[in-house]
Amino acid sequence: MDLNRNSSTSVEYRISDAAPAPVSSYALSDGRWYCLYRTAAIAALITVALFLFQIVAFFALLQSRTFVGLVSLDFLILVDEVLAIPICLALYMSLRRVHESLVLIATALSAASIMCFLIATPALNMLYLSQQHAAATTGVQREELHAAGQAVLSSWFGTPFQVGNVVGSIGMLLIGWVMVRSQIFSKTAGYVGMVAGAVGLGMYVPRVGVFISILSVVGMQVWYVMIALTLLRLSKARLDGHI
Repeated sequence: MDLNRNSSTSVEYRISDAAPAPVSSYALSDGRWYCLYRTAAIAALITVALFLFQIVAFFALLQSRTFVGLVSLDFLILVDEVLAIPICLALYMSLRRVHESLVLIATALSAASIMCFLIATPALNMLYLSQQHAAATTGVQREELHAAGQAVLSSWFGTPFQVGNVVGSIGMLLIGWVMVRSQIFSKTAGYVGMVAGAVGLGMYVPRVGVFISILSVVGMQVWYVMIALTLLRLSKARLDGHI
């Protein structure tokens, strides 16, 4: 009888090992990375603020103001992409225990997207050409610089931009899917990320693709706010001694 009881207990123990009890969201995070979480949260909020500023600056564009002109040429994308680096790292560190291989793939895609957009953004090239145009002394020089500027602008939506948009959108889809399965981020945050990523691919829909892509950018800002709030919560939990 004792053997049966011990056997039953052993079986129950093995079953419980196979289906561990849910863990808290903080238990899934590593306290060593609280500084990264806070940095990424701040970076996400700055990105949202820059997005709002860019909208205002675009409508306030004046040709005589170089800075505003740079903003209209997506100069702030350079800043946004640099700020995206700690955000991607923080997402990987916080979600890696949920589905490490998938999060690693998403992080690699996001890194590729960042590099593509950094390469594609024409703002600094256009600044250099505009300065050369202002210093030109002949009509021929101005025409040559004008043609060079047109070439730079036409390349803005070239291969780097297209690749960056596609791989970045796929990365968002994957991260959003992992978020839904995690106990760290809310399911709403996961769904918002997935929708924003899917809508980003809608850029290739004929005629209305540009408007669809704008919706993706807006959705990404909402997603960043949700990410920032969660990362701040994680970093605060570490400072409070919860993790």
